[in-house]
Amino acid sequence: MNGSAPSLGRAARSQWTLRENASYLNHGSYGACPLPVLAAQAALRQQLEGHPDAFMDRIKPDGATLAVRAVAREIGPTIGAAEHQLAMVENATHGVHAVLHSVALQPGDEVLATRHQYNAVRLAIEARCRQAGAVPREVSLPVPANADDIATRVLEAVGPKTRLAVLDHITSPSALRLPLESLLPEFRRRGIPVLVDGAHALGQIDLDLAALGAEWYVTNAHKWLYSPRGSAVLFAADAVAASTRPLVTSHYVGLGFPRAFDYIGTRDYTAWLSVPAGLAFRRSLDAADIRGHVRHLVDVGSEALQAVGALAVAPRDDSLWMRAFVLPQRRDATADDAAHVMRTLWEAERIQIRCAVLDGRLLLRFCAQAYVEADELRALGDALSRHGWPARSTR
Repeated sequence: MNGSAPSLGRAARSQWTLRENASYLNHGSYGACPLPVLAAQAALRQQLEGHPDAFMDRIKPDGATLAVRAVAREIGPTIGAAEHQLAMVENATHGVHAVLHSVALQPGDEVLATRHQYNAVRLAIEARCRQAGAVPREVSLPVPANADDIATRVLEAVGPKTRLAVLDHITSPSALRLPLESLLPEFRRRGIPVLVDGAHALGQIDLDLAALGAEWYVTNAHKWLYSPRGSAVLFAADAVAASTRPLVTSHYVGLGFPRAFDYIGTRDYTAWLSVPAGLAFRRSLDAADIRGHVRHLVDVGSEALQAVGALAVAPRDDSLWMRAFVLPQRRDATADDAAHVMRTLWEAERIQIRCAVLDGRLLLRFCAQAYVEADELRALGDALSRHGWPARSTR
């Protein structure tokens, strides 16, 4: 990338290959990789195909180059972690699985999470508990929610059999930022390790993992750090590093954390090696005042949804680039209702949005991003009214 700051809003679309004449308000689900990062990955793939043996020798954790360790060294200072505390994984869910299988669970032990947990992580917790004879325990959170209510509900659910807590930093369906700064000291005081699912954190909010104090933290690079899909980071504090193992036993498992994660057979490592390009692109957006742009977009989107009677899941948080609202309903919503909202908005309006069901509530989540213009969020509110929501979605 050159040193100049990219434009924001509609002018920024030239940095992406997103389809024209459509609004992409769901960056948080799959990300969108910008052209400079795609170019960096393409160059790496050319190196791989030009000399596969030499490329893979760069990846191996007992070689001379240690390319994956170099990526970890570059990420570390941006999130308050040392290189030896960081392993690269494919995505946050993969990192969660690795931790769940690294924690010794006995029959009757409990694994604590909230009802706002990402569904794939919920399923992973349930599967691990079935295997060990442990019990998943989910905490219901109030909607609308505030930090004090969340902390009270979570800590009230902690019991003598709680062996692990899996807590989001920013929840996926409801875009809630959990009050980890107040929760984690309480878990430490009670001797309960915590895995933080920070899938949406890297690139969206400032991170200092050393200060935060969780035993494990996993975060995606493909969402808000603009890196290719298949790139994520697993942090393990020094106290738990020795017990943290990859899911796949491969050649270098004996090296322990984190190098045991660096090379697990023949796979495409170019996503991991492209993360520095994603970091560079993210820094260029800071030069373009991306945070001011995002704050304005979230304000506009919030006004548009409130105008159609939607209820904010939580008070406005200026640090977040996405926000969720509950659509008014006549009955409990189903997954079919959520799918109907997303399908209709795309097919009729070319608006890509995320809609989910949580405890019978229909949650609509929008994401602000460099390539989004304020009028696209106003159009979202107009489209909801035009298609009869919330009435249509609760037929």
